[in-house]
Amino acid sequence: MMKKSRLIAITGGSASGKTRLAEALAQHFAPQGCYVLSEDNYYHDAGRFENFDAGRFNFDEPAAKDHDLLEAHLMALRSGEAVEAPIYDFATHCREDRTRACAAAPFVIVEGMHLLTTERLRLLFDLTVYVSAGDDIRLQRRISRDVAERERTEAFARAQFETHVRPMHDLHVEPQKPFADIVLVNRGEPDFDLLMQPVLERVDAPASVR
Repeated sequence: MMKKSRLIAITGGSASGKTRLAEALAQHFAPQGCYVLSEDNYYHDAGRFENFDAGRFNFDEPAAKDHDLLEAHLMALRSGEAVEAPIYDFATHCREDRTRACAAAPFVIVEGMHLLTTERLRLLFDLTVYVSAGDDIRLQRRISRDVAERERTEAFARAQFETHVRPMHDLHVEPQKPFADIVLVNRGEPDFDLLMQPVLERVDAPASVR
């Protein structure tokens, strides 16, 4: 019999600490079987769009993500089936030709900005977590990440934050907070072992799975 996955959503603003929290949880649950699935890999193939301009394209609205494919994959994992997850290249803004084989696991941590924007996605998760962080903190973290990992300049990262990230956060990301089972506040350099404790307590609770 195929084992079904328990899905935990970690959402919140860009550079709020979602990824590091998801990785900490995955490490904690590793002995039972766990990995992280990133919503960022489900971006549409924007780099192949006609007249694509990375400086003008809005990567921070839910429509930039292929939520139909993500939903299909989450439904499969919940049913105990394996999926071939896309791999997105942030340098080219395109999906790579290769995929990532993801088998059903006891725990799958799904992290991304727009996981709770639709009821269809919300209903697939056993537990939902919103990570909150202030704009100034998120901007500095995003600059550091984008320059070091995504081949961006600081000027590009700042302009993108002011043009798309901050407005889209207010419009699409912050409104997800009321749908979260747990809201965590992440300021400064947090202790992720401590930050994830409310999540672990909820998972271990008898009624943690819907």
